[in-house]
Amino acid sequence: MKEPKKVLRATLYSIHKLGYRIKTITPDKVTMTKLAFIRIMRHLKDIEDRRDFMSAEIGMDMTTYEDKFFSVIEDLLKLVFNKEQLGLIQMYLFQLHPDKDWDGTITIQKGKQEKVVAFKTPEQVWDVISEIAS
Repeated sequence: MKEPKKVLRATLYSIHKLGYRIKTITPDKVTMTKLAFIRIMRHLKDIEDRRDFMSAEIGMDMTTYEDKFFSVIEDLLKLVFNKEQLGLIQMYLFQLHPDKDWDGTITIQKGKQEKVVAFKTPEQVWDVISEIAS
């Protein structure tokens, strides 16, 4: 398999006969943390959906089996996020997301101001909890 830089260089050269220098830039820590958080939230939502499906369709309760895994995940999240952020994450995963009538927004209070913010996707959850940290 060819190295991606070589393939890119050959493609660009076939279009414009110029020399190209291709540099790989690694994402910063904040971006990597955000991407990991989004991936974790999506997986946790998928796990919840699968557990609900198995309970409803097959009659199999996976809660006792998965409890220790969720405990580990929750403890790892505690290492990274403060109490208020954890509360919002848990509210998103276990209360708001399953609610089909929910409009996808929450009201947050910062100082004396109240603000309605979008809170329906993992990206939006990240934006809200990042704002709380600052």
